[in-house]
Amino acid sequence: MSGHNGSIKAVIFALASNLLITVIKFVVSAITHSAGMMAEAIHSVADCGNQVFLLIGNKRSAKKANEQHPFGYGKEEYFWGILVAVLLFFVGAAFSIYEGVHKLFQPTELQNISWSFVVLIVSILIEGKSFHVAYSAFKKAHHGTGIYTALKQSTDTNLLVILLEDSAALFGLTIVLISTALGWFVHPAFDAIGSILVGILLITVSLFMINELRMLIVGENIPRVLRDTFQRIVLANEVVHKVNYISAMMMGKSKFILVIGVDIENEVSSSSIEVQFDAIRKELNRENPDIYSIYFDIKDLERDLT
Repeated sequence: MSGHNGSIKAVIFALASNLLITVIKFVVSAITHSAGMMAEAIHSVADCGNQVFLLIGNKRSAKKANEQHPFGYGKEEYFWGILVAVLLFFVGAAFSIYEGVHKLFQPTELQNISWSFVVLIVSILIEGKSFHVAYSAFKKAHHGTGIYTALKQSTDTNLLVILLEDSAALFGLTIVLISTALGWFVHPAFDAIGSILVGILLITVSLFMINELRMLIVGENIPRVLRDTFQRIVLANEVVHKVNYISAMMMGKSKFILVIGVDIENEVSSSSIEVQFDAIRKELNRENPDIYSIYFDIKDLERDLT
């Protein structure tokens, strides 16, 4: 769950790439009268806003814990991530579909089409590089895990959003490239259809993003494989008889609170319990430094210690 610095690098790289692409797309959309290109320009504006939101969320989530917020502000990044998904949905997707439907009923012949192809190809190359940066950081954080499973398990809002955005951008640019070609060689309506398809793609991505962030806000548990690892560590201690449960709550920045319910051996002294469970805490933190706090629910047949 580490790799936070890599995620910030991915956000900054994506923002710089999208600023450049946005300007180019708007200029070319005005020259060519392409609905697909205008949809892509608006999509890029939304992406720029998204990256700014992610940077704000990262800054605010780094605030220190205080009396009012004893576990810190890490969950701020989930709030700003939700804003990103909503912006992508209402600005990117809604406008793309509106522009496509409008041009579908009032098709406009494409002009200076060579500019569109140049910009689309250049944009694909730039977005491809941005995607590579994000994917490299994501792969490093989820080594050995399939991409879909990793996306479902990811707790790094920055990487999750940037990877989904860049994927949507690459697919969207490919759709627009094909629809523009069909709009030029076959019929202008294909350009409008391409804009609608981009909107549908963005809706799909934003809904997936909203659902993943919703689960993190509600309090998603850590993956079972990680819980199994923690269970083996706890059971290895001599005073632990049984692990009843392991629960966690994500607190932002990939940090999480860990609660472990255990049965201990009978007739273990309180001083021994304190020493042994301090050793367990240290072992768990060595295994995973993203643990924010560890709490034990300790029981045996005669006592109830919490």
